[in-house]
Amino acid sequence: MEDFRVRGMLSGVLVISTLFLGLVSVSGTPFAVDGRVLDSRHKMLRSNDAGDVQAQLFSAASVETSYILSDGDVVTCIPIENQPSVFHTNTNDIQLKPSKRPNSKTSSDDNKWTKKASQLFVKEFGGCPNGMIPVRRSRGGISTGSPVANVQSQSAGSQTHYVHQHAYTSTTISHPPSFKGTEVVLNVWQPFVEPRDFSLAQLWVMNTGLSYAPGSDDWALNTIEAGWQVYSELYGDKRPRLFVYWTGDGYVKTGCYNLNQDCPSGSPGFVQVSNKVLLGGSISPHSAMNATQYEIKLRVFKDDDSGNWWLQFNQEFVGYWPKSLFHSLKDESDLIQWGGEVFDVRESNDKTKTHMGSGSPAQSGFREAAYQRNLQFIDMDNKMKDVHELQAVATKPSCYTVFPENNQRWGTHFYYGGRC
Repeated sequence: MEDFRVRGMLSGVLVISTLFLGLVSVSGTPFAVDGRVLDSRHKMLRSNDAGDVQAQLFSAASVETSYILSDGDVVTCIPIENQPSVFHTNTNDIQLKPSKRPNSKTSSDDNKWTKKASQLFVKEFGGCPNGMIPVRRSRGGISTGSPVANVQSQSAGSQTHYVHQHAYTSTTISHPPSFKGTEVVLNVWQPFVEPRDFSLAQLWVMNTGLSYAPGSDDWALNTIEAGWQVYSELYGDKRPRLFVYWTGDGYVKTGCYNLNQDCPSGSPGFVQVSNKVLLGGSISPHSAMNATQYEIKLRVFKDDDSGNWWLQFNQEFVGYWPKSLFHSLKDESDLIQWGGEVFDVRESNDKTKTHMGSGSPAQSGFREAAYQRNLQFIDMDNKMKDVHELQAVATKPSCYTVFPENNQRWGTHFYYGGRC
């Protein structure tokens, strides 16, 4: 494989001319969308009664369908219809597989430097029985409420700061909305993350709501999010873990991680159907500096027949976000973003030591920096297309950077990350 570090630094001008890249740097709102100043605590754990939810789930579970993984996770298989987001749903209303899906154009590109990453659960146990899904028990017992309470009690003082920093790329906003999803391949790292912070790499499928009247429900920012994340407050350790998230009102009142583990009992949310993928489960192996790069492939796409938004992890259909969760995003997306994020919780103005990606800046290139490659979107005809018009944004370029490129093998791709 060619040395991307040398080629990347030499080709920046050419990329800007061929891809029409708008390379910009902004501060403030994490998303470059007018009128969308978000709550600084967005995507933080919510206060919840999830401990009661898990108690209900696991009390009825069979011991024969519980597993202990080598990373310390305890996983229990439960019937699909018993997951929190479908407690009050008729079993016949659960969509077990997508009716249609776009054809992928992405090759695996496995070679001596890039390999596919997977999850410990499927490697060590293969999966749950048919008709069941794996659910991860929270560390230190059933309750998931204590980390939330700790964060919120510490946030009562006026000196607590919630800071989000991003380094990402995005499409231009499309009016009317014209995207039905995206696919991307991203390498996985285990960055250093300070307590209470998180660091992640993800995709966002969004509708800004700007096509609708201000103040209406449809005007609210809607997002679908998926990627890997290191967040000890949520998972109890510092391993990179697969996560999903959503919000239907710009992170104000709605939004849940994974299988609604930080939302009240009976809340709607992501519906899982795969018996192999463990949401919140660790991804293994992860990339190392100047060594093999381990990757996952993510695809989010709208199923035309049901209107639901499906997630594919590598080759597995994981489940879907029901269309009923959304207002502006119930039909199509008008903005897609890919990149990294650091959430910094602190009581002073000191800089966080939390890393984004590998902790190396974007300019370090292949085998040192984090990357996302083969960026594609799904158009209104349900066809996969390469991304060509791309903007790059770093909210704090003195710490975290992003560097987009293009070549035949990796298509449109970018390096990102860093540390303060």
